[in-house]
Amino acid sequence: MDEVIRQGILFAVSFFANLFASVSGGGAGFVQFPLLILLGLPFATALGTHKVAVVFLGIGALAKQRRSGGAFCFDRQVALIMIFLGFPAVVLGSLIIIAIPAHVAEITLGCITVAAGVYSLVKKGFGGERLEHRSKARTFIGALLIIVIGLFSGSLSSGAGLFATLTLVGVFGLDLKSAILHTMVFVATVWNAIGAVTVGMATSIHWQWIPTMIAATLAGSYLGTTLLIKLPVRAVRVIFSLVAVLSGLILIYAAFAKRG
Repeated sequence: MDEVIRQGILFAVSFFANLFASVSGGGAGFVQFPLLILLGLPFATALGTHKVAVVFLGIGALAKQRRSGGAFCFDRQVALIMIFLGFPAVVLGSLIIIAIPAHVAEITLGCITVAAGVYSLVKKGFGGERLEHRSKARTFIGALLIIVIGLFSGSLSSGAGLFATLTLVGVFGLDLKSAILHTMVFVATVWNAIGAVTVGMATSIHWQWIPTMIAATLAGSYLGTTLLIKLPVRAVRVIFSLVAVLSGLILIYAAFAKRG
């Protein structure tokens, strides 16, 4: 009976975490990953298990997008950068310990995430329209940021999706909804699949909970993408901002809690 209750909690929390993540472009890991640890999994096993489940976040989003008949066109340049630069960065981040101490990185990322959330809320027109002409400087800076985000995606449990969405809007010039869908496909699905395989080769994955997490992730992302398609950009921006601020505060709190 304890296992039934545990999986019931896991399904409910994972469902809502992935629902909000598919609307805001990230943040599921801030809730789902700590929950796995609270339910008794070791850190490394929780990380690998989380990454396996989150792969289905992008699959659920694409399933809804295709069923709705909406035309989702990939930005070819962004897609190539996220695959050929982000791919090896994720593997590298999963295999090595970044020189910066973990708590320093988490506090820094938390502060930047909070600032990004506030910026996206007060910045008029944030993510409202697509940038028609992308300069070489923007492309170069964006590529560097994707590499950094890939490294942290492989080495930390949370934050990559929000940072990727922010980079795709603020640097590459995608509109917010398109940026979120790119994040769902490349960060949630492709990057996490790579990270799951890499981490899974070095540690165990709690396969008993994977079916429950996959079901919750698919359902949450499907419903979340439904809301993403229907909601106006202004509402999506508010949700993104709130999730970013809350996620950043959680990351800062977790970093200080570990040191305490």
